[in-house]
Amino acid sequence: MNLDEIPVDRRFSYWKDLAEELYVPVSLACTSPETFRFQWDSRFVGEICAGTSLLTPLHVSRTQQHIARSENDAIKIIMPLSGAISVSQEGNESQVHAGQFYVVDPVKPYQESITEDLTFIWLHVPRASFAAQIRRIEAVTAVALGNETPYARLSMDYLLSLSKVWDDITGEAGVQAMTVALDLLTMALWERTQQVSLHTDVHRTAQFQRAKSYIDEHLADPSLTLASVAAALGVSPRCVRELLASGGVSYRRYVLEQRLARCAGDLADPRMAHRSVTDIGYAWAFFDSAHFSKAFKAAYGMSPRDYRSIAYRL
Repeated sequence: MNLDEIPVDRRFSYWKDLAEELYVPVSLACTSPETFRFQWDSRFVGEICAGTSLLTPLHVSRTQQHIARSENDAIKIIMPLSGAISVSQEGNESQVHAGQFYVVDPVKPYQESITEDLTFIWLHVPRASFAAQIRRIEAVTAVALGNETPYARLSMDYLLSLSKVWDDITGEAGVQAMTVALDLLTMALWERTQQVSLHTDVHRTAQFQRAKSYIDEHLADPSLTLASVAAALGVSPRCVRELLASGGVSYRRYVLEQRLARCAGDLADPRMAHRSVTDIGYAWAFFDSAHFSKAFKAAYGMSPRDYRSIAYRL
C-alpha cells in the first residue's frame, strides 16, 4: 500500500482515517500534511504479521481511551533501517536509530514521534506467544536495543536477512523462521533484564543460532576451532558440539560446507577474476590446494577451475 495516487492535499487525512479505524487504535498528528508520504508492505510469516514501511515525520499517541477500544492488540517490534523515531512508554524514553530496535506493549499508553523520514521493519506479535516469555516487559518497552548485546545484534541481523526472503517462505518454513526470530528477540530482552532462562527451548534455539552466526563470521579465520566457538559463547566445546548436533549440524561438516560455498561464490563472481583459484581457496582457510580441489570436487562434482569456467559462460 502507498499513497502516491492520492492527491497530495488529501494523503494524510485519508491515511489518518484509514489507520485509526483499521489498525491499532491511536491518534495521529502531522505538522506538514502537505508533504506526508506513506508506504506499507505486509504479509504473514507463519502466524506473525510482518512487513516494511516508510513514514515521513508524524506523531502517534495511544491513550487509555484507545486501549479500551482494543485492549488485545499485538505487541509491536520496530527496527529502523534509516531515519529515527522517538518512543516513550511506562516512564521509558528512547531515540531509536538504524541499527537498533524497540518494543511497545499496546496494553499501556505510548507515544511515538518520527523526527525524520523513517524506513523500518516491523512485527506485530500476538501477546500470548511473546509477552508471557518476558516476565518484566515493562522494563524493556520503549528501550533502544542495539549492538551492545550479542543477542540484540543477532536478532537484528536475522530479521534483516529474513525480510529479504520472507515473501518466499510459506507453511511450516515460515512458522520455523519466525519462531527463531522470536526466540532471538526474547533472548535479547532477557539479556537486557538480566533474566536469561537457561535450559529452555528459547535458550537452546538462540544459542544454536549464535553458534552458527559466530562460525559464519569467522570462516576466513584459520584459527577457527570448536574451542574458539565455545569460548565466544561462554560454554564448553562439548556443549557446542551437542548444541549443533541437536540441530542436525556437525561442526566439521558445517565449517567445510560453508567455506566451500564461499569459495564457490567467489569463483563465480566476475569481480574475483583477477584472483587465482589457489588464492580464493587460501582466503577461506584452504591452505593445501590439493585438499581444496578434492573437497570442492566432492561437493560440487567438478574441480574449482572447471566450476569457474562454467560459471563465467552462464
